[in-house]
Amino acid sequence: MGKNTAYATDKNPFNFKLIAVGLIFLIDFNVNTVDIFPDFIALIFISAGIGKIYYISDYFAKAKNYINYFYIAAFIKFAWNIIYFILGIKNLDHNTILLLTTLFSAFELILSILIFTNIFKGLENFFQQNYQNNHNDYNEHKDHNEQNSFMERANQSGYILLFLKIFIVAKFILGIFVQIPVLLTDINWDRLSVYFNAYLDTVYVKNLFLSPCFIIQTLLGIFLLSFVFPFFFGISKDKDFNGFLKSKINRALSNNHLYVLKQTFNSAFLFFIIGSVFFIDLQFDNINFLPDFMICIIFLIGIFIISRTAPEIKSKKIIIYLSVNLFISTGAYITGTVYKINAVKSFTNENIFLLAFLKLSSNILYHVSVIIFFLIFMEFYIYIKKFQQKHLEFAVRYFNKYLTLSEKNFDKNKNIIIKIAAAACCVKTLSPVLPQSGIALFCHSLILIAFVIFIIKGLYTIKDFIYSYYN
Repeated sequence: MGKNTAYATDKNPFNFKLIAVGLIFLIDFNVNTVDIFPDFIALIFISAGIGKIYYISDYFAKAKNYINYFYIAAFIKFAWNIIYFILGIKNLDHNTILLLTTLFSAFELILSILIFTNIFKGLENFFQQNYQNNHNDYNEHKDHNEQNSFMERANQSGYILLFLKIFIVAKFILGIFVQIPVLLTDINWDRLSVYFNAYLDTVYVKNLFLSPCFIIQTLLGIFLLSFVFPFFFGISKDKDFNGFLKSKINRALSNNHLYVLKQTFNSAFLFFIIGSVFFIDLQFDNINFLPDFMICIIFLIGIFIISRTAPEIKSKKIIIYLSVNLFISTGAYITGTVYKINAVKSFTNENIFLLAFLKLSSNILYHVSVIIFFLIFMEFYIYIKKFQQKHLEFAVRYFNKYLTLSEKNFDKNKNIIIKIAAAACCVKTLSPVLPQSGIALFCHSLILIAFVIFIIKGLYTIKDFIYSYYN
């Protein structure tokens, strides 16, 4: 208890200035999905700005959850940007680029609105609570001044949120508008060229739209920041309001011994969820830009985080599997990528044996890595269930927690889950023999996406169960 209280007192548990700074990195301009300011940098600032407030506010808690979802999309988008820079536009289909741009922009649109809507609703709620406290403590003259101050802030937050939503929607429209020319065929461009008596093609028209769209978005962003920065910086300088929030956080932490434990849960499970996404084979030009070896790295980090609070739960076997498969899956990815890059180039009989060796090595390593991933899944399932069992027993022993029969029998679907994982791994092994495009590749990716969603849903269910043991 003393540790938690000191943590909230010695360190600033929130920093509203960082929310305004984070918004700068969301004001970007996407061309062919290339983002100069990666979204995950914005999320780091906004998440740090929220700090521990989400612990005492349902609105900020929702914003924090949406930020976690945004992290997944942002890291995938960042990985795609790297692949795009490596391959270049000549090796990519224009329709694929438009599809990805629309997909990432739509996620960013929805999640950005949800995050900032909940942040501003949470602030308005705190403004009201702080005013009520001041109304009880201060004299009438000070009450009148405080009322004017809070009314002004409430009005400010209302129109700032409105402008913020308008900007986010406008940013989405401008980003997609630049990509629209890729939908036109060469025949369409020929007809338009004759009609306008000028040579028109996709590149020329995109460059024509690029400058005005960039200027409009930049001006809108500067206009928005001119409201946001004074608002958040003004709140951060209000000692009375900040003291009010810190006191609420300190009271909450001092009354809850499991705060650090829950923080660990959130961090570890977030790594497990992000790592699961890399199980999907999302290929462009037959190159997977969600490499499997990232699963091993991210899962090892998540297990290390849990081990700091639960070292008695054995994780030696799963760590060995993850460590071994990190090298095997990395080797499979490197040899496979080298083969695919060189296979599309002209080659002579002198190096055809080298290409055959690369393909054989890649396929063997890939299939071995998938088998080990299945073993990792089984060990991880056992590991996470032991983790859940530990907290269940602790709650029953020390909190006299009453559990229903269904809560006690939480491992009843083990055989079904293992069979689903085995089926998903069998589907994943087909990746080397699938064509570069078509319905087969689409169905393959769809099945793996469904399996990843199944894993993520299971992780959230387990985390919710563990939380419920202490309520």
